[in-house]
Amino acid sequence: MLLFLVRHGQTTANQTGTYSGQTDVMLTELGKAQAEAIRPILAQYKFDRVYSSDLTRAIDTQKLAIPDADGIRTPLIREMDVGSLAGQSIKDVKEKYVGFASDFTPFGGENAQMQTERLRKFLTQLENDSCDKAVAFVHGGITRCMLRIVMGENVDFTGIVSANCGISVFRFDGKRWIMEAWNLGGKF
Repeated sequence: MLLFLVRHGQTTANQTGTYSGQTDVMLTELGKAQAEAIRPILAQYKFDRVYSSDLTRAIDTQKLAIPDADGIRTPLIREMDVGSLAGQSIKDVKEKYVGFASDFTPFGGENAQMQTERLRKFLTQLENDSCDKAVAFVHGGITRCMLRIVMGENVDFTGIVSANCGISVFRFDGKRWIMEAWNLGGKF
């Protein structure tokens, strides 16, 4: 089975450098154009299932990239919950909380392990499905979690960027998930 993970297009939060987490934020005009730009890439494949996070930015990206598909919405592939830091400047938070390591539990949110466990539930559902190709419109945090699953829990994400509308491809060989491609079509 092949799983294509597509990060949503640029959002207003991406543009302003603020945490959005599970707060609904909208795609920018650039984000909409990014989603439309990957349409020809995705049109090359016949997907048995089209999934998206139930957050608006992922749904809108899916509708622009594969307009004729009715996507299956699921909270299992949502972005990490950032708790009370939603809407705050990423730069300011990192300056205020020196050594901050993206563990949002002190702020009422999630940590990487919690988000990875949600993704594992989604993957288990896929593994038990009989489809050959699936695509899921997700978030940067979910793509990082997929890397943890493929490469191990202690992945250093320094320098690893999940581009807006980047398409990453993973294959399940019946036992484990393997990365086939990273950031196809993504624009930095």
